[in-house]
Amino acid sequence: MRDELTALFNEDGVLSQQITGFQPRPAQQEMAERVANTLSNGNLLIAEAGTGTGKTFAYLAPAMLSGQKVFISTGTKNLQDQLYQRDLPVLRQTLNVPLMTAILKGRSNYLCHHRLGLAETDDSLLNDQATLSKLRKWAEQSDHGDLSDTQLLDADSHLLPRVTSTVDNCLGTQCPEYQHCFVAEARRRAQEADIVVVNHHLLMSDLALKTAGQGEVLPTADAYIIDEAHQLPGIASQFLGLRLSSHQITELCRDATQEMHAEASDMPSIATASDKLQTVLQRLRVYLGSEVLRRPWFAGEGDETQQNLLDAVAQALTNLAEELEQASPRSQGLSQCHQRAESLLDLLEYFQANAEPSDHVLWLDNRLSGFILNATPFDISGPFQQWLDDKPAAWIFTSATLTVAGQFNHFKQQLGIDDAETVSWESPFDYQQQSLLFLPETKLMPASVNYNQHIADVARQVITLSGGRTFLLFTSYRALYEVAEALKDCGHPLLVQGSGGKAQLIERFREQGDAVLLGTSSFWEGVDVRGDALRCVLIDKIPFASPGDPVLEARINLLKMHGGNPFRSIQIPSAVIQLKQGIGRLIRDVRDYGVLVLCDPRLLNKPYGKVFLRSLPAMPITQNIQDVADFLTEKSVDQATH
Repeated sequence: MRDELTALFNEDGVLSQQITGFQPRPAQQEMAERVANTLSNGNLLIAEAGTGTGKTFAYLAPAMLSGQKVFISTGTKNLQDQLYQRDLPVLRQTLNVPLMTAILKGRSNYLCHHRLGLAETDDSLLNDQATLSKLRKWAEQSDHGDLSDTQLLDADSHLLPRVTSTVDNCLGTQCPEYQHCFVAEARRRAQEADIVVVNHHLLMSDLALKTAGQGEVLPTADAYIIDEAHQLPGIASQFLGLRLSSHQITELCRDATQEMHAEASDMPSIATASDKLQTVLQRLRVYLGSEVLRRPWFAGEGDETQQNLLDAVAQALTNLAEELEQASPRSQGLSQCHQRAESLLDLLEYFQANAEPSDHVLWLDNRLSGFILNATPFDISGPFQQWLDDKPAAWIFTSATLTVAGQFNHFKQQLGIDDAETVSWESPFDYQQQSLLFLPETKLMPASVNYNQHIADVARQVITLSGGRTFLLFTSYRALYEVAEALKDCGHPLLVQGSGGKAQLIERFREQGDAVLLGTSSFWEGVDVRGDALRCVLIDKIPFASPGDPVLEARINLLKMHGGNPFRSIQIPSAVIQLKQGIGRLIRDVRDYGVLVLCDPRLLNKPYGKVFLRSLPAMPITQNIQDVADFLTEKSVDQATH
């Protein structure tokens, strides 16, 4: 395969001939060869490929040439669609390889015929019948049923959960619409395909089912390639835990009542029990409050009111389960509602217990839309390693941000991977020439009440010098909104997270050409703006996770009990990875240039600041704003004359 890869990636290779603007990169070819060796040998590879390496083609090409069945997992559905709809077709045409490809998402992405039918007969959705009718026509014409292919529903539409299925409410092979099921069809295509593109959430749901002894979501494969692998430990923690949400209970009540009207109209006691359960659930929601927060969950210690409300919910859920048990022979839908009620009761019992489990942290995620009770494992390395052992295959983990000060230890420890080969390629971009790192001088520390005003003052300076064209990345919403308020008269369009969807804001930023975009964590990753629209990225402070996060707090306390140093082994490495992601927004092309502004003085006046600075691309550093002005002027002139 090496000769084929050389013929593909070298200066006179096929890609250079067929893709306009393709630039041969030695690191890309080296990575492709390492991936090919890993696929051939069936071992593990952890590969960090800096921004601009071209890692997507570097793993896709050997995967497509290997003749193996390969699953490729990426961090988001947007990246998943990009891989499947853009990158794979380009390479397939270039390589002229006869292979089948498929994309597989979680079931909530596909329209469910059965659920759509239920929605069409629901009196509470009378005002939505026009939209549901259009969805019906679209479904009859669609080959895949992927709701991202239609503009009929927004991402936050209240109809989405009404026309899609979940693991809880899917009727499986007993569904009367099973022969037309889009999820079943997507899985059949995945079974037959050579290359299957999935996302981390789907991959980790497979891990969770396997760990719980409940089967698998994905068919077996010869190899797994995990892109954006730095996200995997966090997503795995979500799926390997337990969760009980008010939404699950509300949805059960609604489905049980709907199934009763359709199949057991002579048993109105089901609707009565559902109404009673929703009433007591609402009392619990009111008691927990409307404040958006995450805090440790204590079932009943010293809180008699909360315990009484939990008992009332459990009793009402028990009553509904008993009613559904009597009705369950009437239909598959009622039978499944009964099973769901029993499962929710088991979960509720778990969260009612006063004893804190030794291997999980219990916490409450309170939202405006409801609450979620979570049990998150302290450590996922054991079950993850067991999962790898149970899936003998080649495994390739890759991302632009996997190392901390050049070491892979943090990532390997999180997933319990001890025996993997590791390799790192720096970005081919010339950061020495293309960028400047500005560290503003200040005596203010991030905890100061005046710190956000300092950020606004620095931002105003660099926005003026760069003519807008700036990303302002924040570690908190509070800082974002305070700085946005202070900059509303800066003379450039302000695009503030929350004023539109992420993709919409990025597109407006590109189009306007002199805008300023303010965002928090979701804008630190997966944002690719090339060319003149972006000239400056400002980061307000080191992105340490909130010490009030209940999972982090529990893991810190556990490590302290065992004599460890959580700041050094947990908090610093996680912040380094996040910071590297944010910095990666600045230079996206060989012709880009720009200024990176890191406002946090701790980078220079704290010993641990050196760990962060050693993890950054090598770039010139200044504390003088005049150097920023000179750099931007010089680069602008250079670009105008070339």
